Amino acid sequence: MIVSRPQTNTIISFSFFLAITLFVLAMNVISLGNNVAWYTWLIIALLVPIAGLVIYKIFIRYKIIRVGNNQVEINYPVLRTKYQYSVTDIVSWKENVVKTGKNSVYKELEILFHDQRKLKFGHKEHTEYTRIIGYLAQKASRKKTP
Repeated sequence: MIVSRPQTNTIISFSFFLAITLFVLAMNVISLGNNVAWYTWLIIALLVPIAGLVIYKIFIRYKIIRVGNNQVEINYPVLRTKYQYSVTDIVSWKENVVKTGKNSVYKELEILFHDQRKLKFGHKEHTEYTRIIGYLAQKASRKKTP
């Protein structure tokens, strides 16, 4: 069984970013009591959606992917939901490769299931990315789209 989780470095980095964002946001909310400047409102208006998006995308949508025994299981522990599919339930899968610089490449795996649910994750955010690609190439090679 292949188990893929978000990498620890990614979670730590976003935690530091979120802590700094919430600290700056708190300081600006506290300063609203003294005197209100236009840039204070601008900072609050910018940081609230950014913090909300990071909380949602990284922490609430935290997913654990298990692949093996002809099964693909997607577990969202924070939302307490679990989706389990057979390899035959995969409609298509593809690996998107984007060159981001001279020598760097970003890879993302996208799997489409029969109920139109998509699973997307990148090689820099999740562990065991290459093993999952190998497993899909072995078990569902005919469903790979170019």
